[in-house]
Formats: sequence, C-alpha cells, structure tokens
Amino acid sequence: MKKTVFTLFFILIAQFCFSQVSFVGNPDYGRLRNFVYDKTTPNKIYATSLIGKHILVSNDNGITWNVLYTLPYPEYAPNILEMRLTNNGTALSFIEYFGGGSTFNKVAVYDLRSSAIIKEINIPENESIFSIENYSLFDDGNMNTATMFTKGDEDKFFTTTDGGLSWNKVYDATDHESVILNDAIMDPKNPQTLYIVRNGGPGDEDGGFFKSIDGGTTWTESLNGLILQSVEVDPVDNNIIYVGSGVRWSYLDQHQAVYKSVDGGNTWTEQTQITWSTDEMGLKNVPKIHINPNDSNHVLILADDRIAVTTNSGTTWTTTEHAGLTDGQSYFYGIGADFNPFNLNEVLIASNRYPKISTDKGVTLSTLKNPFFEGMGNLNIINDNGTDKLMYGVQYGYTIKNLETNEETPISVYPLNETPMGAQIGLVHTDKDYPGRVYTFNSSFMGSTINVSNDYGATTIPIHSTFDNGFTSAETDSANPNIAWLATFNGVNATLIKADFANPDDVQLEFIELPYNEDFIYGIKSSQNNPNEVLVTVGNKIFKTTNGGTSWTEITNGLQDLTLPNIALGLTQNPLNLNQYTISASNGIYTSLDGGNNWTKIYTGMVHKVEHSTKQNGQIVAVGYTYLDTFPKVIYSNDNGNTWTEKASTNYFNTIVISGAVRFVDNLNAEVYLTSQSLGILKDQISLEVLGNSDLENLKSGINVYPNPTKDFINIKLDKSISKFKASLYNASGQMLLSTENRSSINISNLNTGIYFLTIQPENGKAITKKIIKN
Repeated sequence: MKKTVFTLFFILIAQFCFSQVSFVGNPDYGRLRNFVYDKTTPNKIYATSLIGKHILVSNDNGITWNVLYTLPYPEYAPNILEMRLTNNGTALSFIEYFGGGSTFNKVAVYDLRSSAIIKEINIPENESIFSIENYSLFDDGNMNTATMFTKGDEDKFFTTTDGGLSWNKVYDATDHESVILNDAIMDPKNPQTLYIVRNGGPGDEDGGFFKSIDGGTTWTESLNGLILQSVEVDPVDNNIIYVGSGVRWSYLDQHQAVYKSVDGGNTWTEQTQITWSTDEMGLKNVPKIHINPNDSNHVLILADDRIAVTTNSGTTWTTTEHAGLTDGQSYFYGIGADFNPFNLNEVLIASNRYPKISTDKGVTLSTLKNPFFEGMGNLNIINDNGTDKLMYGVQYGYTIKNLETNEETPISVYPLNETPMGAQIGLVHTDKDYPGRVYTFNSSFMGSTINVSNDYGATTIPIHSTFDNGFTSAETDSANPNIAWLATFNGVNATLIKADFANPDDVQLEFIELPYNEDFIYGIKSSQNNPNEVLVTVGNKIFKTTNGGTSWTEITNGLQDLTLPNIALGLTQNPLNLNQYTISASNGIYTSLDGGNNWTKIYTGMVHKVEHSTKQNGQIVAVGYTYLDTFPKVIYSNDNGNTWTEKASTNYFNTIVISGAVRFVDNLNAEVYLTSQSLGILKDQISLEVLGNSDLENLKSGINVYPNPTKDFINIKLDKSISKFKASLYNASGQMLLSTENRSSINISNLNTGIYFLTIQPENGKAITKKIIKN
C-alpha cells in the first residue's frame, strides 16, 4: 500500500490509510442529510452522515460516495448540522454540535480548495446557551458578519461583525414573556436586515413575523399572533419572503398554511392552492421552505407529510402527499433540500426517512441509496456450510449478508417509523460452530427471555426467563448442540447457566456455582478437543472445568497483570491449535498454549475481540472498539503475537466503532468488518503476508528504518542501489517537523513521545512512509 508523494502530506496519509477501507452496509438502509450541490463541478454533491462528524462527497451525482472530511475530534462524537455552500461556492459552512450546553459548539467554515477549516465562529461568552439552532453568514469574502440563533434557558438571537470575537444580542426571549423562537436569520443581501418567526409562550405574546432593518435595534411585527416555524428569503429579490406555520397541536384554531410577501414582509398573501391534509394526525406544520437560487420561480414547501411545489412563483402549486409516517420509508418531515445548478429539474431532499432525489422539481421522489447508516448491535462472521456470512445490526434488528453473492436477508429490521421497547437493539450472541445458531434476548417489563434459534433469529425457542438485565455471553456445548452455556448479570452478580433444550417443551436448567461471580462473564469457551472442558472468564478471573461444570479451578498463572478494574472482555480457542486459548481484555491480550494452565501477555492496550486464523496457524487479528476516551483500532500479527501491526482510528475516519468481526480469506489475507456509529459497516482488507517483521515491506523496497519504537535516533538503511534520498518527518497532524537529505541517522530525542510519520523519497523510486513511535 505504497503511495507517491503528494503536495500535501495530509492527502498522502489519508490516501495511505483509507485506500483499502470500503463501505459494505446495505444501501437500502443508508441515510444522509445536509445536501449541497457543488457550484462549479457538475454531478458533484456534498452531504453529511445522519449522525456523526463526516462530510461525504459524490462525484457521480450520488451513485457512489467517499468521506471528504471528518471533524478532528476522535475523543468526541460531534454532529455536523446545517451545512451550506458559502464563500462564493468555495467553502462549506456548518454547525459543529458537541451536545447540549457544550462550550465547543461553534460554526465552522471548511475550504474546499485547501481541504482545511479556515474559520471558526464560537458561541457568545457568558450566555446560557444549550445549542445553536441556526446561523447566517454574510457571503462577502471574509465571512466575519454573521448571526446566531441559540436555545438555552431562553431563546436568543445574536449578531457579530468580527467573526464572533464580540456579539450583540438583538433578541432575548426573556424580554418577551419567554416566547419561543422557531427561526431567526439574516437577509442574504443586507446584513442589517434580520428576520424572526415565533411560536408561543406562557404569556399573551404569541407568534408573529418580525423584521429589523437596523441590525436588530428595532423590530416591526406582522402576521401578529400566528404561530410560524419557517422563513425563507429570495436570494435574488429580498422583497420576496415565504413563511410557514408551526405545529398545530397546541393551537387548534390555527390551520396549516404558507404565506408570501412581495414587499419585504409588510403585507402577506396566503398560498391557498396548496392542498393540506384534513387528517388530525401529524404535526401539521411547515418545517422548511426552499427557494431555488438558480430559478426564483421554483419554490419547495417541505411540510410534515407532503411537499408542495411551484414553478411560477406561487401562481399554482402541485401538492404531493407522502406516506412516510405510516410506511417508514417514504418522505416524512423535511429537514432540508438543495437544487442542482446544472439541472434545474433536479432536487435533493433530506427528511426523517430515507434521502430522496427528484428529477421533476420535487413533484415525485425516489430514494437516493447509500451505505451510510447508524450501526447497531453485535457484528459476526459465520461460515454457513462453506459460505461466509456477515450478521450485522441496523434499525434495531439484524440482517444476514452473503459475502460471496452480497445478497442480504433481513431478520428483524424495523421500518423507520417503528422503534422497539426501550429504543434499543436486542442482544444477540452467535455461535460460529453451528451455522444459523444464535441466542437472543427479549426484554419487557415482565422480565426477559433468552431464546435459541437455528435460522439466525427468524424463529426462536424460549429457553430461560430471567429478571437479570444483562445477557453477556452464550456458547453452544461443543459435544451437544442441544446444550448451551449462558451468562447473565443482575448489576451485582453474574449467573452461569447450563441449559439443555433437547425437549423445547421441557428445558432443563442447571445453575452453575462458580468460586467467584461478582463481575461480568464475557467469555465462555467449550473446548473443541475435550467435551467436558469449559473455560469461563469472570471479571479478571478465569475458571476451568474438566467435568462438565461439576467443579471449577481458577487458572490465573501468568495473569498477574490482569487486575481490577481491568477485566477479560472475550475468550477464544485457536481452531488450528486446540491447546491455545486467547483472552481479549481491557488492558491487553493474553494467550495460553497449554489449555489455559499458563498465560502470557502478548499485547498491551484495550482489545474487545480477538480472532485466530482459520487458515494459517499463528495469525491473530484483534479489534478494539471506541470506549470512553479509548479510540478504536485493529491490530494483527502472523507470529502468534510476538510482533504486531496497528491501524489506528484515523484509518477508519475517526468514527465511533461499536463492534467488529474478522474473516480470514486465505493464508495471506483477512477482512476486518467494523460496525460504525455513523458510516454503516466498514470493511478493511489486511495483508498478513508482511506480519511478524514490521519492516519487511520496507526491506522489499530496499529501505529499512530502525529501531522502532525509539527514544532518540532513527536509523535509515538503504539498498546499495539507492545513493540519494530525502527524508521528512511529520507529526500526526501532517505538519513537517524536519527534512534532511542523504542522512542515515536522524536525532528525534527532543520530540515529545507519540506517533510520527517518516517519508523517505529515493531519487529514483517510490516513496515509503513509515509510522515512527517515539518512546
């Protein structure tokens, strides 16, 4: 995976890291929002993931997508909201939302030419602000004039002329009987002109459209008392303004409506040709209005259950009702839209369902399929009679993907208009040794049930009822497929159960007494070479039985490093060496080559899942998930853990990873699948050929770098055929720290501990980039 040198080192690193990562989740579940068409390049679209910190780009009008930019906060999970094209089409502006009340919340501007953030506008200081609801940037080249509409103890509206260094509060709901603001914006042509639309409040001041022509010093009200939610100003003629009504439930005497002004908001005309629903269900509001900046006669009204379109500035309207509230996939409740500047018939629409594209100005819609969705639940690879299948969670259920044909079979996937009890995906534990065998966990107010299934959960048989709130592990007995070892947790103690369900109508349960049960049981392994041998992890302890659970022995020789609060998170047996067991733990990986009697620590660092190769003995791949301030990673070895290669979270777009699985394709290659919070299912192809010697790839190219890790010097050894070369050292942010020519030793003793990148460019040959660890 070698790359030639690019002008920007960050681009080189991004290409180097991501070239083998792809998105393999089912596009039928993909959800995008914040669509923006590029102003200068046809078929180029920007969007954001439904949740998460990623800007995506498509160069083929939405057929395929790649990650363009990720907010550089791997320790946080911010969202990108309200993305727009700005700076004369050369930049994207958006809200960075770190959560309610966070002082990190801000408006940022990302330059499309330099691929960098060029401006950040922070929230006003010394104000009680929960979130940024909306913002406006005056597009004059410096973008220092802006407005910010915020929610907090009270709704507030601010203006700035110095990029947020100082703010002027032009509206405070405290002064208006705490009436609620629904939107507040700046005029696109005149920064002194401001607009507000209001909801209701506890006093007599309800609703209304407000306009200021003096930067917020004074306000003029019209549409008095009407509850209004949305406002849009014509970017060409700012005398033309549209507003939409707010939620009707609290104001039953108000009807759903859109109003238009052609005199800057002095007088209004209701758009009576829009057909509204008479059904009492629904929110009965107009969340968004969009005027096509390329054709002001084309206006899109995004209501809760319908879209109204005019192509003649409101003389006539075409209204299309959509069934997203009931079918879970059609349009429902608009979030935003954008118009293709190169095709005036094309519109992209984001809603609370799947993203839609229209080729007739918004009258009819089709789904814009993409692989980016919110990943959920467990992720597993199962070999089903010679065919590898991937079982992953999406929309509170699971689907089975045939990795040879890419066909998928949904098992329990919910439509978008439905949510299970507790709004959580059900726990599922799979068994690799019995294709189709899964154990599921159904929770209710009356207790929970553990079920067994032989068809991936399509049909289930209940085998145990419990009031324990955690189902932490399950394992089918290696000698009898009708016996399962199950582990639950009640918040204090773990319970280990041996269940015999040969007769589903009379399941036999044996509650196993372990020497210690005051922690989670995350690992259970029924030995493949001894039917009476079972190993169980309980917190930081491991127990073994050789008589089917009658008696247990603690086996912790060599595990002195596994002390509380560190605990075992998983347990596996090497299929090519049945005497080898391996533990993934919160502080590393431990392995035993003698059936668990003695253990050796082979890796330090949190790892949630570890897998031995089914093709070549000695190959190990492990995955660490996102946990608090611990970043996800993939590590792999082909010498049984003596040496490791690590791929950090930057290789996976700094997304939050919640589960992982490994497929060993052959004795040289593996595929790692990761469930991400915001990018669906990631697939990384790993070559196991070069493992065991971390410098083998460099040696093949005639370049060797050592020692690594190092404390003071980096030594460079080159093939005799290389006489001239340039070496450059960069930090993790891509900043060049030093550059030398033809020097075989580089002193880095003055640098801080951490990760660096050394690029070596021979005079005649390809560049090599090597990750350097400074101790």
